[in-house]
Amino acid sequence: MHIVIDAHLAVKEIDGVSRYLNGLLAELPKIDSSVQYTILSLPREKSCLPEEIFSHANVSRFELDLMGPTPRQHFITHRLLKKLKADVYHHPQFDLPWRIKTPSVVTIHDLKYIEHPEFLDKRSRLKSIYIRKSLQHSLRASNQIIAVSQNTLNDLENRFNFDIEKATVIHHGINSKPQLKPEQKNGTFETLSDFVLFVGTRRPHKNIEGLIRALSIWRTQYQLKLDLVIAGKAYSDYNKPENLAKELAVEPYVHFLDFVSDEKLPELYNSAKVLVLPSFYEGFGLTLLESMAHGTPVVASNVSSIPEVVGDAGLLVNPEDPEDIAGKIHQIITDTKLYQKLATAGLSRSKQFSWRSVAKSTFDVYMKALN
Repeated sequence: MHIVIDAHLAVKEIDGVSRYLNGLLAELPKIDSSVQYTILSLPREKSCLPEEIFSHANVSRFELDLMGPTPRQHFITHRLLKKLKADVYHHPQFDLPWRIKTPSVVTIHDLKYIEHPEFLDKRSRLKSIYIRKSLQHSLRASNQIIAVSQNTLNDLENRFNFDIEKATVIHHGINSKPQLKPEQKNGTFETLSDFVLFVGTRRPHKNIEGLIRALSIWRTQYQLKLDLVIAGKAYSDYNKPENLAKELAVEPYVHFLDFVSDEKLPELYNSAKVLVLPSFYEGFGLTLLESMAHGTPVVASNVSSIPEVVGDAGLLVNPEDPEDIAGKIHQIITDTKLYQKLATAGLSRSKQFSWRSVAKSTFDVYMKALN
């Protein structure tokens, strides 16, 4: 059997979809060595896929220089699959290319721009139309659908008509590599004061402005001497978080680190007092699990998929209420027993999610698509 997986979205500055592809592809080839995989990847200098993935005898690479979701893929993918003689094609995004005759699987990560069109720039109306039309096509034309959370599947069911029987929920996993020990904490970021951490691209739906307002509250109302570290690359022309920090006179306490590599992220997770994810919407929320795996407690929104990921291993907040965010951070920092309880619960919770399990479940979906 020959499975072709489209990984051209695995970009150098790794994001959520890239991390999904890295985790899945690290484990898939180990499940059945008789199955051949062709990975459609960006050229090596543009891709974040580790070379170890291609060290397996049953994995080959086909370079495809396509940046991001692009209409161009609709004109080349069907011919490429025919040339490669694929038995199953996995497209890990919402826009399954047209005219695909090969049994196909799509992964839907989230519906943030469908549920919250206000997060799109006014100049991106065409993008909004493309997303909706592509989703409609993908749900109807694909043989199998993977949703990364039950919340994502619920949103799909509420918004679109499709055969729900061909959909499977497969949660993300986390990296099983050994984490840094506590004594290894001080390094690249040792000059930072005690801090609350946010990890993610600085997009409007991440609610970084609400987090900065919460910072102002926890430093004034609660007298918590905690800084805020925002680890994530800037998004397009979106600079409202930086402007708000200046407006609230908390600029000295907000550290914008831009993109942080996977090699450096463990140190940040270990050094942080708390990780906060105050998003208005998430398809999954992988940074929550990554933080838990390092024993760092989490405070996160009570909306979309986030409660599904956190379980009872973190504190949930109303993302619309900076007072609530600041109050929960104060609670977790000042209550030593609660802090330790959540740190322990987070470690236990994170062990329930593995890329090995993701790969096994995904392989089962491939078999369904083929049959």
